Amino acid sequence: MAPNGDIEKRLAEVERSIAVHPLASTSVREAFAVIERHGKEHKDAISLELRERNLPSLDELGRLQLKTSFRWWRLHRNRRSLRKKLGLDVE
Repeated sequence: MAPNGDIEKRLAEVERSIAVHPLASTSVREAFAVIERHGKEHKDAISLELRERNLPSLDELGRLQLKTSFRWWRLHRNRRSLRKKLGLDVE
């Protein structure tokens, strides 16, 4: 396989890992959208909407971030590096 082929294969693996990462889940993305919409200072309103929509609570989101943020960051860093090697636009 050509050198670019190896890089493309690694990039595809990284993309798959990002897609299945807990922080990429629909419920987590929706929960973060709720937080952004309300503003971080409105915790009671955020908690109520998260509960009503059956989304992860603020505590669950916090634990998830603590457990998975480093891996999430590393995956994105690897993706940027691989895309740069392939001459693709870096996000």
